[in-house]
Amino acid sequence: MKHSWRPYAAAAALLYLAGTPFALDQEWKDVRKERPLNIAGRFLQLSAGRTRFDLLGRVPSEVVVFVHGFTAPSYVWGELPKRLRKQGYRTLVYDLFGRGFSDRPDVPYDRDLFDRQLLELLGHLQMHKPVHLVGLSMGGIVATEFALRHPGRVASLTLIDPAGFSVDLPGPSALLAVPLLGEYLMHAFGDTFLLSANAKAVYDRSLVPSLQAKFQPQLAYTGYKRAILSTARLMPLADFTDGYRKLARRPLKVELFWGRQDQITPVAGAAIAMKLLPKAQMTLIDGAGHLSHYEKPDVVTPKLIAFLRGAPAPQQQGKVFTPQSCAAGQNSPDEHGEPVQ
Repeated sequence: MKHSWRPYAAAAALLYLAGTPFALDQEWKDVRKERPLNIAGRFLQLSAGRTRFDLLGRVPSEVVVFVHGFTAPSYVWGELPKRLRKQGYRTLVYDLFGRGFSDRPDVPYDRDLFDRQLLELLGHLQMHKPVHLVGLSMGGIVATEFALRHPGRVASLTLIDPAGFSVDLPGPSALLAVPLLGEYLMHAFGDTFLLSANAKAVYDRSLVPSLQAKFQPQLAYTGYKRAILSTARLMPLADFTDGYRKLARRPLKVELFWGRQDQITPVAGAAIAMKLLPKAQMTLIDGAGHLSHYEKPDVVTPKLIAFLRGAPAPQQQGKVFTPQSCAAGQNSPDEHGEPVQ
């Protein structure tokens, strides 16, 4: 009696499809238990989880807070915070929940979460007076939302290649929105999608290997792709124009930088931004992609400093950490002798 091979083939195909996400998914570490011991910075327990941050520079000084974007954590700021500290500013850089070495709570990754994270972080660091906010890509949405909800806490707002006008999401974004299918695709092919998108962030291709090397470690920590998928579904990455319209009605000073060769938030969005924010300062940067500040710090830094000096904030001290309070293996002095905080 002949046996058909078809049931076995079908079973093998199902096993392959079911097992692919587990075979290809690199996530296997716990960000709380297995993070490298030599991570610079400090950690604060907030209501949704721990946040990794660096607070550097002399006190008292005006504080500049950097909010990174959708997939890459705070390393993406490159030289910009250091250059501002040399000009007398204090800088706060942190990893958004789900990214870098901050926790990956199993919660909706929406505007409420990111707003609460920043509000609680500033509160714990005793920064109750206005700060300068600098938002990159999705960080532009987070920073704008924060300015709209807490106008008394923001002295100025700088948007670098902001999301919310148009955005090229990693992978087949329409399919990622489909329940279960999106989870399957993200676990099976998410690393490939995300690394491919990260490679598109710069115009200068010689920077790609170092960016990929900095980006890849976070892929090993459980919850990263879940956070990315939730964010893609809940954050208005492609259309935050209503928020920018509200921003235009506020007296807050706003500055924009945009790379002309941006492949992630295309420069066509700059024209829309200027219509929505007609009082904002706009700088288009030649030879730069999505990380225009990273590729062209010599262009961005002096313009940003001039803008900040035209919109001064209080000489805010905030919380001071002594060298004795710095945990061994996690902190070191910055270029001004201040402990990494």
